[in-house]
Amino acid sequence: MKLLRPVTITDAMLTSSTVPENDHPAWSVGTAYVTGNRVILASTHRRYEALAASTGVNPATDPTKWLDLGPTNRWAMFDARVGTASTRAASLQAVLAPGAVDAVALIDTDAESATVTLTVDGVTNYTSTLSFNLGGNAIDNWFSWFFEPIGRKSTLLFLDVPVYANGVVTVTITRDNPADIVSCGSLLLGRQLSLGDTEHGVDIGIIDYSRKEADQFGVISVVERAFAKRMTARVVMLLISAES
Repeated sequence: MKLLRPVTITDAMLTSSTVPENDHPAWSVGTAYVTGNRVILASTHRRYEALAASTGVNPATDPTKWLDLGPTNRWAMFDARVGTASTRAASLQAVLAPGAVDAVALIDTDAESATVTLTVDGVTNYTSTLSFNLGGNAIDNWFSWFFEPIGRKSTLLFLDVPVYANGVVTVTITRDNPADIVSCGSLLLGRQLSLGDTEHGVDIGIIDYSRKEADQFGVISVVERAFAKRMTARVVMLLISAES
C-alpha cells in the first residue's frame, strides 16, 4: 500500500493556468456593496457573497458581512476538498513548480485523457498520457461494444514521475469533443510513501449521504446527496514505519 503525501499548492508554485479567475468582480476596498453582491478575493482565491451592506470590510475577516461561497474556479482543484471542481470547455492545463515530487493524481475528474509532462531547464524529462476510458476490460459482448456509452473512470494516477527539485510539471486534461466541459475535482502532486503489503480481503465501498423517505401513503422519495469513498484494509508493515 502506498500513500500520496500532497504538497500544498501556493501562488508561487502555480506558474500558469488556462482556467480564468474571473468568477465575479474582484473585491475593492473603496466600493460600496449591497446584499447579494458577489466578489472574489485575490489573497484567498475564494468567492464571497454580501450578507449586508458594507464598504471597506474585507470578506475574509467578517463572516457577518460576507458569506464564503468556496474557492474560485481556478483554485477549486487545489483546495483538497471533495465536492468542488475546476471546469473549462475542451481542455484544462496547469503548469506548476511544486518542488521534488514523484506522483500526480487526478481525482473526481470528468474528461477523456490527461497528459503529465516534466521539464527541467526547458528540457522534457518525462511525458505520459493516460485515458479515463475503461477500455476493453469493461466490455464483454458485441452489443455493449457498439451501443453502450463509453464507461469512464474518474481517477488517474501517474506514479512514475522522476524526482527533480527544480522540475516544472504541466498537467493537461482534455475532452474529445471541444464543446464538452472538463471538470477536475482534485489535482494532487506529492511524494509517495510505501506503508507495507496489503493483505487479502480489502473492503471498498462508499458512505452515502442520500436519504430515502416514505410518506404516510408509502410513496418513496429519494433525496440525492454527496457520498464519500471508503476502504478498509489490513497492511503488514515494519514496526519502525508505524512509529515514524
